[in-house]
Amino acid sequence: MKNSNKQYMYSVLRQAWQELRAVGNKAGQALLRTPLPRILVLCIGLALLITLIPLILSLFVIFMLVKLFLIVVTSSNRSRQQSDSEFKPRQWSYKEAEDAQLVRVEQITYRREDR
Repeated sequence: MKNSNKQYMYSVLRQAWQELRAVGNKAGQALLRTPLPRILVLCIGLALLITLIPLILSLFVIFMLVKLFLIVVTSSNRSRQQSDSEFKPRQWSYKEAEDAQLVRVEQITYRREDR
C-alpha cells in the first residue's frame, strides 16, 4: 500500500516537473525572440511591482496600527473623564417642551407591498 502511494506521488511530481519545464522552455523561446529594450522595460516594471507591493502593504498595516492606537487613547480619555465627573441627570424644562408639536393619528392604512 505504501509503495503504490509513493509511486503515485512520484508520477504526479514528475508530471508537474515536466509541465514546469515546458512552460520554462516556452518562456525562454519567447525571451529569445523579444528585443533587449523590451526585456529591459519588463524587468524594470517587474522590479517596481515587487518593490511597491510590500511598501503599500506595510504602509497599510502601519496606518491601521496608528488608527487603533488613537482609538484606544481617545476611548480611555473619554472613560476617564466620565468616571471623574459625577452623573447629573438633565433637568426637564418647559421651554424645551414648548417647541414640541402634538400629532394625532386617527387611522393608519397599510399598502399591500408593506405587509
